[in-house]
Amino acid sequence: MIIIHADMKVLPEKRETFLQQTQGLISASQAEEGNVRYTLMQDLNDPNAFTMVEVWKDAAAVDFHNNSAHFQAFVAAAKELLAAPLEVNAFQDATKL
Repeated sequence: MIIIHADMKVLPEKRETFLQQTQGLISASQAEEGNVRYTLMQDLNDPNAFTMVEVWKDAAAVDFHNNSAHFQAFVAAAKELLAAPLEVNAFQDATKL
């Protein structure tokens, strides 16, 4: 399994637009084969800081997602919504190594 944390710092004035746009991304991503979890988390101390927590079956599922139309559309739109570049970290479950 591959776990991805995508950290996003949203412009305060774009927060509602961001939340609306993520709903379509989340629904479409959750429907993808190979998706285990796709959830948007909000920082407890900063209402404009979010982390998308993604869990994928394997690297092929991640590649498919990264090339999907809904993900590409979100990435393009996010440039106008984010206060800083998207930060992505990928992990594997170390308890199964």
